[in-house]
Amino acid sequence: MSDTIAVQLVGATGYGGLGILELLLGHPRFRVAALVARDDAGKRIDEVYPHLAGRCAMTVCSPSDVEVGAGADVVVFATPDGVSQAYAEALAGRGVRFIDYSGDFRFSSPEDYARYAARHPSIQGTGHAAPRLLGRNVYGVSELNAEAIAEAPIVGNPGCFAIGMILGLAPLYEKGLVESGIVHVDGLTGSSGAGKKPSPLQHFSHLNDNAVPYRVLNHQHVVEAELTLGRLGAAAGATVDFVPHLLGTTRGILNTVHFRLTRSMSREALLDVFRAYYEGQPFVRVLDTAPTLKGQLGSNYCDVSAFVSEDGRRAVVMSSIDNLMKGQSGSAMQNLNLMFGLPQTLGLERGPVYP
Repeated sequence: MSDTIAVQLVGATGYGGLGILELLLGHPRFRVAALVARDDAGKRIDEVYPHLAGRCAMTVCSPSDVEVGAGADVVVFATPDGVSQAYAEALAGRGVRFIDYSGDFRFSSPEDYARYAARHPSIQGTGHAAPRLLGRNVYGVSELNAEAIAEAPIVGNPGCFAIGMILGLAPLYEKGLVESGIVHVDGLTGSSGAGKKPSPLQHFSHLNDNAVPYRVLNHQHVVEAELTLGRLGAAAGATVDFVPHLLGTTRGILNTVHFRLTRSMSREALLDVFRAYYEGQPFVRVLDTAPTLKGQLGSNYCDVSAFVSEDGRRAVVMSSIDNLMKGQSGSAMQNLNLMFGLPQTLGLERGPVYP
């Protein structure tokens, strides 16, 4: 169809690539132009993921056998850090827009990217390969940056932990309600956030019936959360003390945030701040009850709630997302819709089914 929008998907055979593929296959305007991946190149995608039988039988192309961006209106990189940087200059030169799942284009300066890279085990000590493009990119939190995303040539999809923290805290930093700008966050996540490739940390015998703290006070997603929150309202910076925990479950993220309020408030008044801030936002639900890890499974929703101590000065905010949807492919689809002038909700009525 002449009015379809051609999407090339790079990194098509990982969990992130599969998630956006499932969404694209059900979208009325987007068309999958090519599937590109190093792993499983030469196989049909329904051989790699049999549940796609009857829905998609495209062959996965190797990056060496196809030109990234060729025949596409937009490229989605569902790839690890460092991959999209290798193609970014060429794509920008040809006017091909792209979304990247990794941290490659979440930051507007080489200095901010360096802060992130210093915390990331796989890219520590590396500089950005396309620094002149930093500043042309937009950070892809649709609820905060919709107008800029609509015009952006490059969108950096947010990190899964980061978007849950940002959506759970943005109204508070905007209104100057966080004392000293400091919050303490405990994060729970399922194993799918680490991707498809196995690691010792994810062995069933280790992870089952277990909770494993990791990268304590040193997780890379904190950098984008602090930068984003610290620029809201009259905030004089943000400090996030974050402890993530890996659970013996497949998907979901639940963040619990502890902080002191700058003034005494009732719980209802605090919830009203969230309701007003997210009014009209289709994928943020402000709950009267505490969100749960599975409350939005398979959806693009972020569930948020807040609680206040008896003296009205201490507060707890909880936010919960599906890490493979709002934390990854769902946000990417929401951003794709914005980039092409489509309703944010289009194609997000039902989520992926695997894993």
